[in-house]
Amino acid sequence: MPICVAGMHRAGTSLVARLLEGAGLDLGGAAHFAPPAADNRDGYWEDLRFVALNDRLLDRLGGAWDTPPALPAGWEDRAAIEAVRQEARALVAARTEPWGWKDPRTSLTLAFWKRLLPDLKVVVCVRNPLEVSDSLRARGYTSERFGLALWEAYHRVLDEAVDPSFSVVTHYESVLADPGAELDRLLAFTGLTASPAVRQAILAGAKPGARHQRRTSAQVESSGLAESGKRLYASLCARSGPVYAEARRREAQEPAVPPAGPPAPERRSPEDQLREVSAVLAARDEELASMRPVLVARKEEVDSLKHVLKARDAEIASVLPLLAAREAELANAHAYLASLQAALADSARALDAAAARDRRLRTLSGIAGLILAAVKRRLTGSA
Repeated sequence: MPICVAGMHRAGTSLVARLLEGAGLDLGGAAHFAPPAADNRDGYWEDLRFVALNDRLLDRLGGAWDTPPALPAGWEDRAAIEAVRQEARALVAARTEPWGWKDPRTSLTLAFWKRLLPDLKVVVCVRNPLEVSDSLRARGYTSERFGLALWEAYHRVLDEAVDPSFSVVTHYESVLADPGAELDRLLAFTGLTASPAVRQAILAGAKPGARHQRRTSAQVESSGLAESGKRLYASLCARSGPVYAEARRREAQEPAVPPAGPPAPERRSPEDQLREVSAVLAARDEELASMRPVLVARKEEVDSLKHVLKARDAEIASVLPLLAAREAELANAHAYLASLQAALADSARALDAAAARDRRLRTLSGIAGLILAAVKRRLTGSA
């Protein structure tokens, strides 16, 4: 059965995807992957075909990855997304087991994919929402409040759509604290197997990069995350397995961390500020470069659709003379039918006239019979 890696952006979905790909899960192949970027030098492990489909779904619903749309009940059955549904069917039909894909956007579109793939398994990647928000801010995405609200929106939709019996929750802390144990937990859920040598190679080649954000669960409780988001995060943590539970226990034993608050302003030289701006611009340039394959794929889709429309136009043009001939045949048939109806009406009138004559003849014949009978009686009486 297919396996999807979902969760919020900047929550370790790429790391988990690398672990599963190393264990034999076909995620689409390097030819379809988004290229590495400054903020993810090890690669995203995202099949751009699934990314493009998810982006189109969100766009049809009036949203985007960073502005989740309102999702009314039954949205996944809308006729407006039928074209996307047909493309998705064609995409998944060509895959062979074991296969899957990784795209955080699937957190918002999971209902669509579940309708298409009822046995879909979902690996839900969770990370401290403050760390996610910090990571987004480091890449120029507005405020902490924006990041926290986006984190909750993703996990709220995902949590409502996911089937607990077909999902597992893995916490970013678990992969950092004991990657071997968490890998074994993921393999047990997905049904993938890896020999000791392969397992060792996976762990050696899929180490997380430098961790720039570090927040605690206590800081989440005192943060600007909505109360509903705090409850959701607590629920996800409770489902994150024994490795995370142990990491959380060790965290509780560490010295208390001061409540979260706005970081103290740093005295930075103009050169430092310029370097920081340059780094952000470079990251954006690489992000734009990673989007070029998606744009190329979109252009190819548009070109292919133009060819289809051109062929359809030619097909319609060839059918039009046939339709005109058929309309002429129908007009002739209607005229012939009208003449038959007129002939039938004339025949009916002739039959009515003949019947009337027959009735008059029968009446005259009866009268003649009576006269003959009277004449016979008279002749007989005189004799």
